[in-house]
Order: sequence, then structure tokens, then C-alpha cells
Amino acid sequence: MQADHTLQHNTSILLRTFDKISDFVFFMEVDGSAYRYVFVNEPGKRAINWSDDDFGKSIDELVPSETAALIKMHYDEAVQTGKSVVYEDYRLADSFYTDTVESNDVLTLPLDYFESEVTPIFDESGTCTHIVSVVREVTERKRRELELSILRDHHESLRRYSPHGIFVLDHNLNIKSINPAVSAITGYDENDLAHRPFLGLLPQEERARVHKSLQFALTGIPHKYHIYAYKQSGERLDLAVLNIPIEIGGNITGLFAIIIDLTPEKNAERATKESERRYRQLIETIPEGIIVHREGQILYANAMALQTIGETYLESESIFSFIAAEYHEQTKVRLARLAIGGPVHDTEMIVVTPKQNRLHMDISSLLIDYEGTTAVLTILRDVTEKRAMEQALKQSETQYRLITENMSDLVCILERNGLVRYASPSHRAVLGFVPNYYEGKNSLDFIHPEDVDAVRRQLRKLTEEDAPLTLEFRHFHADQRWIWLETKIQAIYDDFGNLLHYLTVSREIMQRKALEKQLKHMAYHDTLTDLPNRRYFLAYLDEAISTINQSEEELAVLALDVDRFKHINDTFGHDVGDELLRQLAHRLTNVLRKQDMIARLGGDEFAVLIRFTDISALHRVSEKIIYALQRPWQIEEHTFITTSSVGVARFVNGLSTKQLLKRADLALYEAKAGGRNQYALAKDHC
Repeated sequence: MQADHTLQHNTSILLRTFDKISDFVFFMEVDGSAYRYVFVNEPGKRAINWSDDDFGKSIDELVPSETAALIKMHYDEAVQTGKSVVYEDYRLADSFYTDTVESNDVLTLPLDYFESEVTPIFDESGTCTHIVSVVREVTERKRRELELSILRDHHESLRRYSPHGIFVLDHNLNIKSINPAVSAITGYDENDLAHRPFLGLLPQEERARVHKSLQFALTGIPHKYHIYAYKQSGERLDLAVLNIPIEIGGNITGLFAIIIDLTPEKNAERATKESERRYRQLIETIPEGIIVHREGQILYANAMALQTIGETYLESESIFSFIAAEYHEQTKVRLARLAIGGPVHDTEMIVVTPKQNRLHMDISSLLIDYEGTTAVLTILRDVTEKRAMEQALKQSETQYRLITENMSDLVCILERNGLVRYASPSHRAVLGFVPNYYEGKNSLDFIHPEDVDAVRRQLRKLTEEDAPLTLEFRHFHADQRWIWLETKIQAIYDDFGNLLHYLTVSREIMQRKALEKQLKHMAYHDTLTDLPNRRYFLAYLDEAISTINQSEEELAVLALDVDRFKHINDTFGHDVGDELLRQLAHRLTNVLRKQDMIARLGGDEFAVLIRFTDISALHRVSEKIIYALQRPWQIEEHTFITTSSVGVARFVNGLSTKQLLKRADLALYEAKAGGRNQYALAKDHC
């Protein structure tokens, strides 16, 4: 064909030409009802994350289904009419084809607008063989059009609905008028403030600085600063103030003084700093070494860790600088397992201090959120002295008794059948029983019934492998409670290899267990609502999808949020917004079944995973949620009503977790675009 021949002949020229323009150029081959990519210029490749491996693929293979359908509709029109087709489209500003949507309200999404010109190319027989699509960004033009269309209404809307207080000041800095937000923030109405000096509202110590700033703005230069003031009720306000000159006919006649209430943020900041101070104080007082590290680099070490290792500062050091070389590979394997959420058991390794002392350490590790990202928290327990004692105990039972009677750890000598031959005096202080109470009794009789089977299984490994064993279990206390113990057990042999007895060394670990439980809960739950967080929900959803084929039930994800939640925060403050989210979580928990998974993904975004056998359940559950969340809220002195929108996506084979969540998000934005306070089912599965 002549067109193909020309294109092939001038390929290098086309590449050099099209790569230098900013528009996106797509040259498509018409293959029946499909359109395949023959050429994409460099700007186009960057816009859609293109690679050379994608040439020859169809639109349906590389573009999300909703976007592909839109593109093909216009391509079909160009082929059928034989004329160029121009159409406009928009995408989220983050990328040309976004994989996920992370906004509370589609009306506030940052958008890029594009204008596409689609031109069909026909051969000599009149058959359309190729499509040329030139896509150019027209965001600025569209935004200018939008700005012009709403400019007439801006001033009054800003004055009436702005969440920030707006004072209009004359050239003498007296108050001419205020907007409703000033009353909401300060407690004063317009009659209280009209014609009064603006400076009269401020504490005496703030007036000189503010007066200087107002005079500066009267020279024609906007100025922003921070102050504190007091509400009519006497409560402190933390404010950001923006002074903007009012210019009429080339003369400055007054000022706008716009106040932004930062009190909730400042209070939260002060509370966060206090919480962090208390948390660090707790960590610093724990009698065990704690190190937080990421990718082997130390981010934090408490005082006990520094004292144990013998350093004054460890931040930015590598953990491998202190771990004995023979434990490096083992440590890397543990960290790799932790990174993918795999099981990691407590272990023992040797730490080498700067003075080359080799310390035996018991190591426990778990993943935590540290300053917004995932890190590893490792607890160090120096057992060097204990190991020396165990070695001494192997040499002489007399020496065993001499040592154990002067240590706080629990030391036992067990017969081969598990009967206690000897219990150290520390049993009375830790467990409440005198040592001879245990003698002649089976040690398993004092272990919690739920832990006995696991202990028996591990003891069989000790017999088979002849290696020291570390156990954790609950042990009975004389005051009728159970306490957690960590026990090291070692088989003791004579010189001829005959088993003499077992030696156990135990310590109470109640505080460590409580800390681990608290840290694990914090890692997988939202601190505001105590619902599962995004990490927990994604792991739970992965597990549910992997096992769905074993059940007759189906899965669906519901994405929901509060319509115009930002307005609630701006109107009533973040404390009310936070309480609204807590009460919303409570309502969701009450209205849904216990087996339904509810999670807070962030902000006012919530997700629900349900199982069902009848598709009508999707409608019933969505309606139930919408009805429950539009009942009035009573928070502090405020009574108000909100609405919520829900997007529903059913799981079908082949969908990944990410794709399923994306379908639910898109359905949510469809519900919002349709007017809010309703639900929508993902189009592919209605």
C-alpha cells in the first residue's frame, strides 16, 4: 500500500520530527475491529509509560477498559465517516492513565484536559488502514474558560461560604464588615465588631507587630503572619493572618484581613508532641535494649541498647557493624522474611562491641510504622551471663545450685521423664511457690492447657536434634493467674554421651509480651477508630481472594466516604471531624455483620469486604449503610446530618486486589458524580 510504503520509507524522518514536538502522537494500524500501536513518539511514551515491547499490541491490551472503550468509539467514528474527529477528555493530573484514585470527592480531583484529533488514512481501494491520533494538553485553556465562567459569583460565594474569616478594613484599619466564618471562629457577631479597630481584638502584646504588618500591606504588598488571640468566650485561638490590599481605581482604600483558624492543628501538634514524648519516655525506661532500623540502617536506639553495646550514639550506623560475621546471612534471611510478612521466630546471636567483647543476645523482631514508613523494631536481651551460667551448670550440679540460688532467673533440673529434681529459690519470688513444692512433680502440669501441646511438640525436636531449645508459654502462679515465661532448655550428657538430665533457665516476660501485643495492634489498626487499617485490609483481602474458590460464597468490596467531609472539618473543626469518624466506624460496626470486614483506609475513606450468595445483598447492604450514615450526628454542641456515597465491586476470577479496589473506587466516584447520597455498582458487574 502506498501509505505503508511512504511511512516505511520515511520512518527515520517521522521519528526525528514527532519526537521533538510536545504533543502525543499515536500511529495505529486498523486490524478489523482492533487498533494496534505501530508508532508512538517520545512524549507519548512518557505519558503512558510506554516501552518498545508494547508495539503491535491493541488498545484493549494496554489501556484500562473504560478508557479503551472511549478511545475506540472515536476511532470507529473517524473510520466510518472518513473524516477527522476532534474530542476532548480529561485524566487525573498524576498520570495519563491512572491505576488508582485516592481522592475523597471527584469534583475536587486535579485534572489534566486533553484534546485529541483522530485522522483516518485510507489506501487506494478506500479501505482505512491506519489511524493517526495527535493528543495535546489543553488544561490551561479549559481552566481559563472555567475561571471566566465562575468569576462573577466568586466574591459573594467567598464571603458567604469561606471557612476562613474575612475582615474588610478601611484605610484607618477599622472593621467595615465580616463574613459568617469570623463569627464562627471568634464568637463575635457583626454588630459586636462593626466600626471597631481591628487591633482592639488582639492581645496587647500582639498589637505592635500586627499594626506594622497592616501598614506594610497598605503599601500594596500582601503579607502573611501568625498570631494568637482569644474568642469571645475567652478560649485561645491560634491564627494565620493574610493581609491583602483593596485597590479601587489605582488607589488602596483598605485591606482584607483573612484569618485561618489553626487552633485544632496546633492543639493536635501539641498533643502529638506530648504523646511522642511519653512514648519515647516509655521506651527509654524499658529494661531491655530496643533498636529501630530500616534496610539495616539504625534509626533509633534506646538508652539500654546504647549501654549494652557500649556506644553513645548509633543512629545511621549499620546493624551489621555490631553483629558477628557468622550471623550476617542468618540476619539477612530474617529481615527478608519480615519484609514480606513471613513468620520470624526469636533467635540468639552474638553482638561484638567496639571493645571486641562478644555478647550473647536473645533477639525478637517485628515490623512497625516509624515516622510514616515501615521499619523493624528489634528487642535485645543480653544473655551473656546466663550462657556462662549454663556452661558452669554443665560442669557440676553443685555449681548449678551455687549460681542459681543467687540469680533472679528460674533454674530447674528435670529428670528424663520431666519430673523436677531441683528448682532454684527464685521460683518463690517469681511464681509464688517454694522451690521444694515442684520437686517430684511433672513440669508440664504447671503449663497452661492451651500451650501444653505446642511445648510437647517442641520438646520432641529437642530429643531428635539434640540442640538447645527456646520455649514461650504461660505458667501457673500461686495467686491463681498465668504469667508468660521464656524458657531455654538444654540436654546435659555425661562424658560417654548418656543423657543425664535437662537444664532449664526461665525468665518472666509479661512486660515484653504486653509491649509486643501493643505494637502489633498498632501496626495493623487505625489509631483514631481502632478499626483495621489499610495494611490489615489488603492482607485480609488477599487471603480472602486466595481462598474464594473453596467456598460457594462470592466477595465484594464496598468503598465509601462522607460526602463533603472537608466542609465538616472546616466548619466545626478537626476535633468534631475526628469524633464523626469514630462514631461513623461505630455505626458501621453495628449495622454490618460480625463476619464483614470493615477498615479505615485513611482520611474519611472506609472499605468493607462482604461475602454473599445473592446479588441482591449488594443492594441491601449499600442501602443499609447509606440510611445508617444519614441519621443525625450529635457531637459536642453540634447537631448535623451528613450523607455518604458507596461504590460496590464484585470479585471475579482474574482480578487482583489492586484491580478490585480500583473498581470499587471508580464506582464510588460514579455515585458522587450522580449526585451523592447513593450507591453505584461497578459497571462490569452490575
